[in-house]
Amino acid sequence: MSKARLLAPWVDDGSDRSAIYHVVSRIVGRDFLLDARCKEQFVRYMRMYEAFCGVRVLTYCIMTNHFHILVEIPPKCDRHLSDEALIERLKVLYSEEYVDQVRLHLELLAKATHPEGRAAHTELREHFTRRMWDLGLFMKTLKQRFSTWYNKKHGRRGTLWEARYKSVLVENGYAARTMAAYIELNPVRTGMVEDPKAYRWCGYAEAVAGGQIARNGLMRILSELDSDTAVDGWSEARNITKYDWRTVAQRYRLILFEDGASYDERAEITQQQRRGFSEAQWKKEQERKGKLSIAEIARCQSRYFVEGAVLGSREWVNEVIEGIKGDFLSENRKALSSQMRGALDGCGLWSMRKLE
Repeated sequence: MSKARLLAPWVDDGSDRSAIYHVVSRIVGRDFLLDARCKEQFVRYMRMYEAFCGVRVLTYCIMTNHFHILVEIPPKCDRHLSDEALIERLKVLYSEEYVDQVRLHLELLAKATHPEGRAAHTELREHFTRRMWDLGLFMKTLKQRFSTWYNKKHGRRGTLWEARYKSVLVENGYAARTMAAYIELNPVRTGMVEDPKAYRWCGYAEAVAGGQIARNGLMRILSELDSDTAVDGWSEARNITKYDWRTVAQRYRLILFEDGASYDERAEITQQQRRGFSEAQWKKEQERKGKLSIAEIARCQSRYFVEGAVLGSREWVNEVIEGIKGDFLSENRKALSSQMRGALDGCGLWSMRKLE
């Protein structure tokens, strides 16, 4: 049997803390199957199930043979829905006729005074809510729905995705911003575009184009706003207006440009030229005397961002490890967090797994 997927140890203890995950899944055989139309359809389904499941996509990037999503799962204490709010969620996925039937049924059962009627009301609600606020079910539903669409469109059968998706638990704040930069710059590193805003199937490009949901995700990443201090609450998080997008956009673009610099002088020695921004822009960054930026960290040792399992500050990673001992780790495990190696030394980020 497959091993249970690692989740934040506080997800079921009534905590008011949300959990952020970086998830990656690849096409079977890693074939380049996702063309422009497929990417558009995947983003459409992603937004649909984001709204229905009550999760928050902070940013994403859909490549031709895999995808990255940085997603936040709400704290358990914020997961109650009124019947009216549930009906609004259902409108995302179901026909108007079906939603009207469910609304009528809920209204009738809500008026029931006998225990059987109240139990039926709860059962009907749980028929839908059991698929909400859950990383695994969000990913399963999204991938299955897209697979069905893709196979029908191309007249094929069988699995579309290679094995299970990978996930990394990410600390809010610095680690989340670092991970976001790593995700957004995939098309730049592969030479598909010269600027991430030109790649329409990533969170940054959607935000630049005016997508409010994408902007809210990036504002959430850079705001350092914890769920328990949100003025409007989690349920209104998709409509955040408190933070100035123009300021956030400038900060985030600086992070991305720091990562996009090419290797100029190094290329003369290694005979390799990394695709990136101009020499003048790169030299301007050199004025910082070699101090690693968030984005420079993101381009090095990418295994940490896919296979690290848990990523964040040393104290936070140790807290998570202690919380999952016995379920995911041996009670006898002595070694806790591991500092990132190589070019990532001294970056302030730690991982659960010791990777080379």
